[in-house]
Formats: sequence, C-alpha cells, structure tokens
Amino acid sequence: MDHSPLASPLKEKTGASIYAEGPHRNSRELHLGEINSLDAAADHDFKADVILKHGDMIKGKDWALETILTPGHTQNHACFAISDTNMLFSGDHVMSWATSIVAPPDGSMTDYMNSLSVMMERKETVYFPGHGGRLEKAPEFVRALRAHRKMRETAVLSRIRAGDKTIPDIVKVIYKETDPRLHGAAGLSVFAHIEDLVTQERVLCEGPPALNSIYAPALV
Repeated sequence: MDHSPLASPLKEKTGASIYAEGPHRNSRELHLGEINSLDAAADHDFKADVILKHGDMIKGKDWALETILTPGHTQNHACFAISDTNMLFSGDHVMSWATSIVAPPDGSMTDYMNSLSVMMERKETVYFPGHGGRLEKAPEFVRALRAHRKMRETAVLSRIRAGDKTIPDIVKVIYKETDPRLHGAAGLSVFAHIEDLVTQERVLCEGPPALNSIYAPALV
C-alpha cells in the first residue's frame, strides 16, 4: 500500500494521466491451497491510464523518462531513468538502506535477479529510491547487491545439501543471529531463493515449491 495509492488523488487534483506497467498482481498463479501472505498489503485498486513497455519514453516539456521494467519485488515494478542525465528513480528495486522484500507468490526471486542484471547494464550513477536517501555510485552498489543475493542463494543450497529439508530448518541456521520474531519474514526470503533454485533444477521437491514442502538437492 506504499506503492501507488497516492496516484489517484494526484490525478484528481492535477488532471495528469497515470503511467505504469500495469495493475498489482501475483508473480505467478497460486498453487492449490496456497495464499499470498502479502495480499492484504497490496494496492488492488490501482489502474493505469497508459500501459508502459520496457524502453517506452514518457515526455514532458524539457524532460523525458525512460521506462525500465524491473519485476521481482512486485510484478508491476518499474524504474525510470531521467534522459540525458546520470540519474534514475529506482523505486523499491534498489534502495540504499535495505534490500528489497522478495516474497512469493507476490514477488519472484528469478525475476528480481534478472532485473538486477538489467540495472547492472545501465550507465546511471545516481539513484533516487522509493525509501531512503540518494544513492551514489549506483552501479557498484547494484553489483554488491546482486553478489549478496547470490551468497544467500549459496547458503540456502548448502543447507539443503547438508540435509536440511524444510524452510524452518534452513532459517534456524542461516538466521540464527536474527530475532526469532523475524523468522517468518526470513522464511519468505528463503522460499524465494528455493523457488529460483528449483527453476534452475538445482533443488528438488514433490509438486510445486511451497512454504511447507520437503526439499532435496538435485543429483549432480
């Protein structure tokens, strides 16, 4: 609900059109019996007047924004580069103070990692996130952010190869220094990495991946 609810009041006051990738939605179809734990926090009323594709330009007087579609945190997430400058609005995709929440089925780690790769190819050096302050040396930060996610992926895979079969088992080890009250949120992050590892065929489970599934390493 901190993404887009202000768009409609701004439209009413200014007459401006709303430009976006599209409505909020799950990153994939729900599996049988699955719920989206973040659904109550989603802005399901959001509607765009103009649907944007990757690379689309939004032009005004003496300025232009380039659309950079970056699904992952949410399916409809987008960043916007200010043309002819070194600046970019990075939303919740890249923030200077924290890593983004990626929680299936609301978000997708596969999409998030691909979107980070897209950002790594960009030339902009200054980001303005949706939360937190101005981010300098953005390309270096994005590379470090992606490396951090890859390290977390390696840690999750290592625990499964060590014999941990469930997400709570993995969380207890990887997040042993974290307040147990936050282990539920940590489990969603581990779940996102496991979904990605299943997609990569490095982790196996019976049926589609779920928070309560039993996991095993794929045979090398």
